[in-house]
Amino acid sequence: MTIVFNMDTIRLLNLFENITNVPVKDCYIDGENVYFIVEEGKVGLAIGKGGNLIKNVEKVIGKKVKVFEYSSNPVKFVKNLIPQAKEVSLINNDEILEMQIKVDMPDRGFVIGRGGEKIKVYKEILKRVHNISDLKVK
Repeated sequence: MTIVFNMDTIRLLNLFENITNVPVKDCYIDGENVYFIVEEGKVGLAIGKGGNLIKNVEKVIGKKVKVFEYSSNPVKFVKNLIPQAKEVSLINNDEILEMQIKVDMPDRGFVIGRGGEKIKVYKEILKRVHNISDLKVK
């Protein structure tokens, strides 16, 4: 799957990279939140000491920023995306890839989000980065 960026996304990508000096793999905008996927091992550099770089990016763009670490391994990427996931399994149904995650009951609401908004974002990021069609929480 090819990711296509619009002008707003390209502007945010460049701004983030200029402030943090960390290369971005993907950028997804969802309302008042912007999600950046950065190269492996670069999350700490992107966040900065005490979170100062992320706070600076948030102040400049006027949106909440979340940073996740990329991995070429889809299971590891899901664990980076959703640290509450206790078990992660990749299911291949006739060339359609799906992820199933198992989370503890107290964490379910946090992972899914109010009205399912967080799980929708995770699904979109997984589709964009690893071409995974669905994410199910067990």
